[in-house]
Amino acid sequence: MTNGSRNNVKQLNNDYSRQVATDHQGQKQRVSQVRKRRFVLIVAVFGALMLFFGYQLINTRVSLHQVNQQVATSQVKLKKAQQKNGQLETEIKQLNNKDYLQKLLRSKYDYTKSGETVYSLPNDNASDVTAN
Repeated sequence: MTNGSRNNVKQLNNDYSRQVATDHQGQKQRVSQVRKRRFVLIVAVFGALMLFFGYQLINTRVSLHQVNQQVATSQVKLKKAQQKNGQLETEIKQLNNKDYLQKLLRSKYDYTKSGETVYSLPNDNASDVTAN
């Protein structure tokens, strides 16, 4: 049967078969258009999401950079304040020492005990109380 048999089926070429063929071809075109529209829509939505999240990422990095700069400046200010605090604490300890306090009063304010005489020399910087 396979050796001598040919395909004896012939396609009809009438109005109905032409209409079915055109309908089938039109349906293929519509399916193709719908797929193209879906593809474009999916790409557009994906692109919009990429833009949105990209903007958020960049904005977050900029904010992080600003915060890091603020932290760095705050740390510098904190170090300076801690150094100043250490100096002031040292000065407080020295002011509680009677010997240091007497030397400071004598040199800065020309304080004398009763019966003492102070002689000013030309090279003496402590002679002007308002100098400091």
